[in-house]
Amino acid sequence: MNDITLQPMPVMADGGSHEGQLVLADGQLVAVFSWVTPEETVGGKERAGGWFLEAGFGPCSALLSVTPPVLASLDEAVTWVRTRLDSALAEP
Repeated sequence: MNDITLQPMPVMADGGSHEGQLVLADGQLVAVFSWVTPEETVGGKERAGGWFLEAGFGPCSALLSVTPPVLASLDEAVTWVRTRLDSALAEP
């Protein structure tokens, strides 16, 4: 199992500063999430704000996802990262 750590870091996105989190797996950067409001999410109507995947690396790469996720909590973001990492490690 990977040791997942979060590091708070402001993220310059959409012309302004957002609350952000660097996500590291065993000391390596695998994802950058930023907090977005409901208005900033895709189809913002009736959606809650959440943690948007700004950048992903390796198995967390946005290239592997048609629509980058918006997750309700940092716990969900860590679970999403773990799932991506576990899937990549399970492949031959």
